[in-house]
Amino acid sequence: MKEANEKRENRPWKILELVLFVVSLVFFGIVFAQNPKSVDASSLNPFLYWIYALVVFALCVTLFFPLVGAFKSKKKLLRLIILILAVVVIVGGAWMLAPGTPIETNAVTKPNDFKLADTVLYISYLSVVVAICALIWSAIRNAVKK
Repeated sequence: MKEANEKRENRPWKILELVLFVVSLVFFGIVFAQNPKSVDASSLNPFLYWIYALVVFALCVTLFFPLVGAFKSKKKLLRLIILILAVVVIVGGAWMLAPGTPIETNAVTKPNDFKLADTVLYISYLSVVVAICALIWSAIRNAVKK
């Protein structure tokens, strides 16, 4: 009985996941069917807006569930506050370290665009290093446990 309720509760999420996937595939097919010759092609705009929408949706869902769970106990709320502070420190540090040096491009860009791009690159580099360290740590920990 409990399994049937869990399946029934998960059904809307599965349907939403399937709809988002199908719409993404359609946009993907449209872009490659048209085969735009440049990045400035107008056919890429809907695809980019869809990507932005998916990123915003993922961020909202990612933030929603920890927020709901955080108010269930003081320990979870404290963890959430520490996590938010850590993210602010990491992003702020990456922003301060980012040089934002302009480069020669054909597109019209603002100086802050280069600073933002450098910040995102630094955060990406840090994320890759942390992921590799976590992978190595888990492999060592599992080997020691056995």
